[in-house]
Amino acid sequence: KDSYILDNESLLLYRINWDAPLEVFPKEVPEDIPDIVLQIGSGLYGVRKEDRTFDPVRYEKVMRFCKMSEVKIAQGAKQTGGKIVGEKVTEDIAYYRGVEPWKDLMSPNRFPYANSTEELLEFISQLKTISQKPVGMKIVISNADQVDELIGAMKERFDKGLSVPDFITVDGGDGGSATAPLELMEGVGLSLINALYLLDFYLRMHRLREHIQIIGSGKLLTPDDIAIALCMGADMVGIARGFMMSGGCIRARHCSGANSKKCPVGMATQDKKKRLSYLVIQKSQ
Repeated sequence: KDSYILDNESLLLYRINWDAPLEVFPKEVPEDIPDIVLQIGSGLYGVRKEDRTFDPVRYEKVMRFCKMSEVKIAQGAKQTGGKIVGEKVTEDIAYYRGVEPWKDLMSPNRFPYANSTEELLEFISQLKTISQKPVGMKIVISNADQVDELIGAMKERFDKGLSVPDFITVDGGDGGSATAPLELMEGVGLSLINALYLLDFYLRMHRLREHIQIIGSGKLLTPDDIAIALCMGADMVGIARGFMMSGGCIRARHCSGANSKKCPVGMATQDKKKRLSYLVIQKSQ
């Protein structure tokens, strides 16, 4: 199974037992695993209880292997929410997400702890207290007033001595993988460059810029794309589309696996025959 790891010395396969007590989990992130950012979506997969509410103990266990957390409020043109058909929820996927295998997964279109700005900021504060590591949010900006309101609420908390997010990831609203409906790609969120300008402007206006880092993402492909994003206010960038395309993605918009839509090149598939063409370990060396 793909969720097991081979110990080259003992030649034994092992994986994390999430039901084990917290005391047996490592105090620090092991040095032999890569830097991992835990992204928490609206389905709370991987950090939820059986009743689908947030599980602080499971979250703390997961964070023993991660460097920071990101609460995904929106992403690209898809905003948030969605469905994964049951045939793609393999036993390995179910193990990591903490769900039953081979059953459809439905993520709500609203993050469950973001019914108000203050509720979202309180939830982020809770994550920071539990993990003792950086926590931020991922957003798509639609207009300036929303940014002013969000940053203004953060400033009020900051002035009261309350915690604020360590970073904000701002994603371009025009999509990257071409899987979102065209109506969303063309008419909901701002492009990354415009969004970066607004976010940087309001953080400076509310005197929070030095306390909150900005991560930019969305259709960043070439070195000049990155340079422009950094000049517009990003402290760092995230890249996905470029790596997808370099891996063979042809943007066929058949990622779902439902209604006979199958990724023709095998990037978004559970087809083992197609996956064998991706020599991940060999190519990484």
